[in-house]
Amino acid sequence: MNPAISPSGKRQMEQRMKGQKKQPVEQPLKQPLKQPAERQMEQSPAPVILEPIRKEYIWGTEDWMFSWLHKGMEKYPLLIKIIRAREALSVQVHPDNEFAREAEQKSGKTEMWYVLDCEPGAYLYYGLKHKISEDEFRKRIKNQTILEVCRKVPVKRGDVFYIPAGLLHAIGAGITVAEIQQSSDVTYRVYDYNRENAQHEKRELHIDKAALVAGFMPPLAGHHPMGPRIQKNGYSRTLLVQCPYFVVQLYEIEENLEGDTLQGFRSLLILEGEGVLTGGGKSLRLDAGMSICLPEGMEFYRLEGKMKLLVSTGEESREASEPGRTEQKE
Repeated sequence: MNPAISPSGKRQMEQRMKGQKKQPVEQPLKQPLKQPAERQMEQSPAPVILEPIRKEYIWGTEDWMFSWLHKGMEKYPLLIKIIRAREALSVQVHPDNEFAREAEQKSGKTEMWYVLDCEPGAYLYYGLKHKISEDEFRKRIKNQTILEVCRKVPVKRGDVFYIPAGLLHAIGAGITVAEIQQSSDVTYRVYDYNRENAQHEKRELHIDKAALVAGFMPPLAGHHPMGPRIQKNGYSRTLLVQCPYFVVQLYEIEENLEGDTLQGFRSLLILEGEGVLTGGGKSLRLDAGMSICLPEGMEFYRLEGKMKLLVSTGEESREASEPGRTEQKE
């Protein structure tokens, strides 16, 4: 980018080009005071691009796209990952806030999955087939028959799963999901297929804690979006999950969308396509696979292009249908 030329420098260049002698430099006129709205726009927070943090596991990989490990992101209540399961993940359960704070001094873990890709015939485990007792739960873990009562669900791209604390679950082999969850790493494993790591060690199971937090009932929700696809002017949106800890929506930008973050931050995870994000004095090129944080307090942002993205917030009180107060009117 060319450096800016000051008014006095510009006059000197013009004088040299015209063969004129150098004249005394005039003092610039005092600029009028900026209006409060103009000052606020200049001071508006800017969007932040977050680079993926790769983690390797015995079953595959996770890319942490939005997390407390990213600089300056420790205060945010969400953890967002791309999970690629080469093998099945363990059958596991997560505690709620009350149990986790008492037992682990951490928050609980409610989460959701959006299926990005899967191999033919792929499936996962989502809750139980029917009600069981705690005694049966413990016996089935001990004799390794817990999968017999787990609900096996075939998956396809675009499926949505809401996993509240207390629900047994396991991602199956050959599945890639976007996972949005509370910012917590508390997991209680109950079955891990007897596999060993490179050191020939089996991973720890957490049977007693799992028995205290697991709900021994089938899931209440299905595996579909919680809301319909709503067509707007320049884009569409679909409510995927709304719960006390986060709201996740699928946006499909056809032309553009405008909004603000005056009522709370937003996480953008670009799934397909490309476009441009303008806001906070920045203009950013967006491509599939990028993760962006729109901090709270942005007066205005604009998304342009053709792309599909997950938009997540951490506030139940947010209107799930609105990208911000400045949403375009139809």
